[in-house]
Amino acid sequence: MDRPEGVVLDGIVNLHGHPRREANLVTQAVLGTWVRIEESRKGWYKVLLPDRYNGWLEAHHVRRYAPGETPYPASEQVAQVQSLLAFLYYEPNGTYRLPALQVPIGVRLAVAAVEEGWVQVALPDGAQRWVRRGDVQIVAADAEPVRGSVEKVLATARRFLGLPYLWGGTTPLGIDCSGFVQLVYRLNGVFLLRDARLQFAQPDLLPVEQKDLQPGDLLFFGRQSITHVGLYLGQGEFIHATTHRRPVVQISRLDEPHWAGLYRGARRP
Repeated sequence: MDRPEGVVLDGIVNLHGHPRREANLVTQAVLGTWVRIEESRKGWYKVLLPDRYNGWLEAHHVRRYAPGETPYPASEQVAQVQSLLAFLYYEPNGTYRLPALQVPIGVRLAVAAVEEGWVQVALPDGAQRWVRRGDVQIVAADAEPVRGSVEKVLATARRFLGLPYLWGGTTPLGIDCSGFVQLVYRLNGVFLLRDARLQFAQPDLLPVEQKDLQPGDLLFFGRQSITHVGLYLGQGEFIHATTHRRPVVQISRLDEPHWAGLYRGARRP
């Protein structure tokens, strides 16, 4: 029997290692994300995400699809969020009211209408909301992802400088090392698995010797196993989400004793 599928209804949703709020955060899902429901338990779903990671989320964050229903966004055009964070409003020019929702970069919203300075979007629960035109890029829903240049990848990564580190986080409100590089590359049309260990073993990534490093390569660190990943900028520098010294996205040097002692290898997406 096929497992039911569904769609995430809220801006950012936490997935836990066990079906309770106090359990460890393992990853996050954002509005409009497809999920496959693998198990149900007392108001919780264990779900599989598109990046093949799974965890438990509260069931009210998901709308289950009816048999044969076309998955969200089910529209000809989508508004893809380009700002690090964007507000969705109840009405255009209604910014005197508190926004209805906040969504992070990369969220894809079904376009219902376009007006001067505003885009009306249809949400997975059927609600109609408005987003500022400058916060989104309107593209065809079936457009193939375009791989960004190395320069664009590095520019995307630098936009996150100073944002807070959060174990299990995948958005600008808090992000971990593998969530950071995964998001940066996803915004540039490249699929990466969820955590550093999986990324290091990802078969379509090219192993790279340290002497051959190029900007855009992924750098991996750890002691007995791979536990950390960063993005090489060139000239011995890399950008990463880390708790070392300050818990933020920051730039470090590969020849710093702390990182040189932990370096385990590199991969090229």
